[in-house]
Amino acid sequence: MKLKLIYNPYAGRGRALRHAAEIERYLRQRGAEVDVHASSSSDDLTRLAAEGSRGVYDRVVVCGGDGSLNLAIRDFDLERGTLALIPQGSGDDFAKVNRLPRGLREACDVALSGRVREVDVALANGIRYVGVAGLGFDSEVAAFANRNVRFLRGSAVYLYAILRVLPSFVPHRVTITRDGEVRSEEMMFAVVGSSSRYGGGIRIVPEAVIDDGILDYCIVHRTSRVQLLKTLPRAYNGTHVRSSFVETGRGMKFRFESERPLEVYADGERVTSTPVDFGLETQKLRFVVPL
Repeated sequence: MKLKLIYNPYAGRGRALRHAAEIERYLRQRGAEVDVHASSSSDDLTRLAAEGSRGVYDRVVVCGGDGSLNLAIRDFDLERGTLALIPQGSGDDFAKVNRLPRGLREACDVALSGRVREVDVALANGIRYVGVAGLGFDSEVAAFANRNVRFLRGSAVYLYAILRVLPSFVPHRVTITRDGEVRSEEMMFAVVGSSSRYGGGIRIVPEAVIDDGILDYCIVHRTSRVQLLKTLPRAYNGTHVRSSFVETGRGMKFRFESERPLEVYADGERVTSTPVDFGLETQKLRFVVPL
């Protein structure tokens, strides 16, 4: 099997860089022909993955986390390419949804011998993602975590960022269009996901299924900071949806407009800002999962 192995040196606070040589060595021991590339920037990772997806390689293998996966799929050839992931990020939510093993050798075995699952690819203003995108409090937390948190990993990153952002947060007035129905309101945050979890284990849209051809949403309407703080821990098991100020549902197309531009983050990466249109790609991503 011919593989293009791409690793993000910054993924998982340098974890991908530390293990790249071991991953390459094991893949070769298993008989794979491996071309190895370290990405030098976000755009470079996107380019490397796109070039690898055009029929030369049997599989493109990304060594990184949710953010690396997000960058890899942006220009990926969905018709010809097949993508595998060696989880080396901070949260690795998409890997966990797909039950990818954390052990390096076990993850390499899946990349080589796993089955191909066709998963939905969501769009935010035409930019692809495969997990969860959000705006409002959600995206402000993500922005703070990306800029300021360097000493924590996993869910601790987002918990710390939540506590730092919450005291100064104010609700945002947005106009929401869902499958043609329009309304205006103040909200804390909103997410649209093709997968169920983000933020290192937060099951924000617990009913989402990654290959059902529909998007799930969660809107947290205006509430107090205290109520928001009380509710957020319940999102780890999905019971936050029972709160009176939390709305969930499903749809094919969404649009959010705001009085001032709000950043939109998807899979931990900034992708665009409001006004934002959400939808689905017509083609699915061929993604390697355990047998």
